[in-house]
Amino acid sequence: MWACPRTRSTAITRAFEQIDDCMVYDEPFIHLSFIDKINYHNIIKMSKHLPNADKSYANIVKKLIGDLPAGKSFSFQKHMSFHLLPGFDKSWLSKVKNCFLIRNPRETVVSYWKARKYAGFSWENSEHFVGWEEHYRLFKEIEDLTAEKPIVIDSEELVKDPRGYFKKICCQLGIDFSEKMLSWTPEETNVLSWKNSIFEAFRKDVINSSGFFHESKKIHIPDILVPCINKCMPLYEEMYKHRLQ
Repeated sequence: MWACPRTRSTAITRAFEQIDDCMVYDEPFIHLSFIDKINYHNIIKMSKHLPNADKSYANIVKKLIGDLPAGKSFSFQKHMSFHLLPGFDKSWLSKVKNCFLIRNPRETVVSYWKARKYAGFSWENSEHFVGWEEHYRLFKEIEDLTAEKPIVIDSEELVKDPRGYFKKICCQLGIDFSEKMLSWTPEETNVLSWKNSIFEAFRKDVINSSGFFHESKKIHIPDILVPCINKCMPLYEEMYKHRLQ
């Protein structure tokens, strides 16, 4: 599952974590991307299933498409699209089922701005991590690579009807839906890393959550975010046309 920040990707990852025979990877390329951009290696934690001494891109890919551990029948991998840097080989993506998570940029950009501001970052140092351009570019690249449209998951539709929408997602992916996907214990996780890192602030709500909820509220958009949102909207709207309904 490829995502942009603030698209509810961590909540969906927590849903798949509840499935006993599912192996979960949480943003395994993150350290490669952040070291490349702003040298965050001292605060980034890799997925617990990837040894810290073995972090090259090739070795991570080998792990992602390799044999599963005993008791696991499939893996769920949550990736940020902008973590897949331009020079990385993408041929391995034809060996997995790719889906793309979308959410209206009016919500994701404002939410990301709030999270970055809370963590002490300026918008000037944050905007290039919004990720919509990389998200759409990868969507088109995988479409060309696999000769088919990747699955597009609309997180807004999902939170309105988690049971019904997850059933459709699982059907598309060829896996069994489980009622366990709909709820979890707050703060309890075996695979997601956020303690003592910058992402503890970013993921505050989902850390304390116990499931999906839908809340309609008016969004105030600060003027500083308008150019970014206007740039992202056409990309979102194009992907929205192909969303799973």
